Amino acid sequence: MLKKIKLNKFSSFQDVIYFIIFLIPVVLVGNFFNVLFYSIVIYQAIFILYMINSQYLFEKWIFDFQNNSLISYPNKYQYAIKELKDNKISIDLVTSKFSALENRFKELSESMPDAVIVVDKNFTTEWFNQASIKMLALNEGDVGKSILHLIRNPDFMKYIKSDKRKSHINFLSPRDYSITLQSFVVPYGENRQMITFRDVSESDKLDKMRQDFIANVSHELKTPLTVIFGYLEMLSFSDDGYVDDNIIEEMLKQSKRMDNLISDLLKLTKLQSTGIPDKDFSTANLKTLIKDLYVSCKPEIKKNKSNVKILNTKDIYIRCSYEEVYSAFLNLFTNAITYAGENVTIEINYYINEKKQTVITFQDYGVGIPEDSVERLTERFYRIDKGRSRAFGGTGLGLSIVKHIMNRHDGSLDIQSTLGEGSTFTCTFPKSLFSMELPKSSSNI
Repeated sequence: MLKKIKLNKFSSFQDVIYFIIFLIPVVLVGNFFNVLFYSIVIYQAIFILYMINSQYLFEKWIFDFQNNSLISYPNKYQYAIKELKDNKISIDLVTSKFSALENRFKELSESMPDAVIVVDKNFTTEWFNQASIKMLALNEGDVGKSILHLIRNPDFMKYIKSDKRKSHINFLSPRDYSITLQSFVVPYGENRQMITFRDVSESDKLDKMRQDFIANVSHELKTPLTVIFGYLEMLSFSDDGYVDDNIIEEMLKQSKRMDNLISDLLKLTKLQSTGIPDKDFSTANLKTLIKDLYVSCKPEIKKNKSNVKILNTKDIYIRCSYEEVYSAFLNLFTNAITYAGENVTIEINYYINEKKQTVITFQDYGVGIPEDSVERLTERFYRIDKGRSRAFGGTGLGLSIVKHIMNRHDGSLDIQSTLGEGSTFTCTFPKSLFSMELPKSSSNI
């Protein structure tokens, strides 16, 4: 019913009615004077001219919509005009609200200490706040230029062009290399993005100071500990009987624990503060790597009576830092053996998934991990059961080291666990590190 009412208001429908109404007397008059053909032709010509004039007036009114009050339009277009006016009012209202919000946002951005730049889908600069002028050395003439030309930093350019961006990126300011900037990108309107830059120099310096402190203290502790450890070993082999063997054994145990802790601290500091040199990358065969892991952990496997199953025996190659990846896998494997419990089945699998990513899993069917602890496992010094971890000589840094190693390879560590059923630790390496075969010149053949 609604569609029918609207149809009656359409000008084309009215024109048909008018054409038929006026055609009847024209036919009668033409027939009466025996000029029916000429009268119909003349009537059609007049009607066509009328239609053309009406269409012209309507189009003129539309094209000069802002000043339409000065231009008259045919009454038959009243329905269409009303719809146009209503739509324009709605659009103007939305536009006005959006403009007000955008102006408010710009006002707030001007008061922010962070630099804010709005770019379109082609990374062309549309607007930036005052902080951008100070922090990035921009000027008004830079509006309309590509952000990639204004900020020439390889890390930033790679980040901004990436389809799968990280949450943020840190890089040195193009204006002052002593300043570290943190940048992140968020969608802004349709086909636009907002890029924010924050000065994180102070926190970056504090983080470097913390890393340097840990590294220096660990190095300083390592030397006297080595001396103490050496003398304790000498005493443990002595038959003089001046010192209780249980005391020596406990001192050796704690010295070894402290030595492991310092070694892990040094390793973690190195992983956090440096990148992987290209020369350290080599092509590794996962089949060989996992076989070496099994041989290395054989005493622990025998001690815990673990049932280890390697589910894949194919040759799969990846480019990586062999030493770091081996260390990460060794950590995950020994954790499964040590903490899953005795007489537990442990499965190791590796494969290429549908995204051409290389995946390695360590799955145990042991005691499992509480749900509230799974997300915290990669935190430094976090332990589920502190007493049990210390009894096994754990430092609480192992999974944090694994996470950093995977991050350095642009990979990820995923942990899934159900209490009483077991745990699965999954390492995923990106497609870019997958290698079809081992080069003949490689030393890993």
